Amino acid sequence: MEKNAVYLVYTLIEQNDCVSDCHALYATLERAKAAMNVEIEGAMENFGKGEVLHDLERLYEFRTEDGYGFTVGIDEMMPL
Repeated sequence: MEKNAVYLVYTLIEQNDCVSDCHALYATLERAKAAMNVEIEGAMENFGKGEVLHDLERLYEFRTEDGYGFTVGIDEMMPL
């Protein structure tokens, strides 16, 4: 029996003394990439100027001068 991969989209937001995270599973990589873009756009609304540290196909990381920011990524997982 062949098992299909699932894709975990994760978001970690670090701002002031607060850290929050979110995770969601997607059946296809295309849906996961679309969700990743939505998460990036939403997270950017919380931050002003800063620097993109990583902008890869499955990982995006943004930081401000104060070290706050967010990370959004996609992990491919195989069900057990």
